[in-house]
Amino acid sequence: MCDGFISGRACRYTGQAVRALPIRVITVGKKRSEGVRLLVDEYKTKLKPYCSFEDSLVRSNPRNAQDVRAQVEDEEAAIVKLIGPDDWVVVLDERGRDVDSEQMAELLGDAGNSGASRISFCIGGAYGHGSEK
Repeated sequence: MCDGFISGRACRYTGQAVRALPIRVITVGKKRSEGVRLLVDEYKTKLKPYCSFEDSLVRSNPRNAQDVRAQVEDEEAAIVKLIGPDDWVVVLDERGRDVDSEQMAELLGDAGNSGASRISFCIGGAYGHGSEK
């Protein structure tokens, strides 16, 4: 999972086996931008030897385009339907905390040792995520 040290401190998973979980990426939008599509495809290829990878697209709701709050709530409801009760959920948001590779490795290690059945990465729509994040 990591090379032994994270930012000068020992990695808690060095030398330990960590259970690899299936990964799902849930993205909101009418269609994916080329950049997001390329990233998802790249990680799908990289992760294929280690775990299953599912890619889900939740369409944004143009019916509520004039009411941002209603649109976000509809998108959030669609995402919540895809998330299982045992999923380890990671909400990706532009206002969120940046993590480096070692911190991501620890997050994946924590998820693998938590009893979760899958890791779901959620990428919100144009107006971000709802209040249930």
